[in-house]
Amino acid sequence: MKVLKTSKDLTPQEIYFLTMAPTVQKMSDAETQIIEVSSYALYEDENSKGEVQEILAIMTPEREVFATNSRTFKEDFFKMHELFESLGEEVHSVKVMSGMSKNDRKFITCVYES
Repeated sequence: MKVLKTSKDLTPQEIYFLTMAPTVQKMSDAETQIIEVSSYALYEDENSKGEVQEILAIMTPEREVFATNSRTFKEDFFKMHELFESLGEEVHSVKVMSGMSKNDRKFITCVYES
């Protein structure tokens, strides 16, 4: 496992909860929920097939963690963060949403939630 990016300097305990804890939940299971963002980590990990995947994990203030390898979710999440940071603001909450691709495949993404 290799941490690529974090929202802030994280403690070893926070990195554990974001990357390895068995309590990590699937982001897709949180569809329509609002997730308060306390911290996040983008990291690489090997799946059961031996393939390296890039995973985004988000921790709430209550230490609930939601993770995804969805390309769309990660792209939208980081674009949102870049926009807010460029304007001197922070993203405090996101809503998990789903959609259908042109190929009729379901995907998840996120939208800003104030």
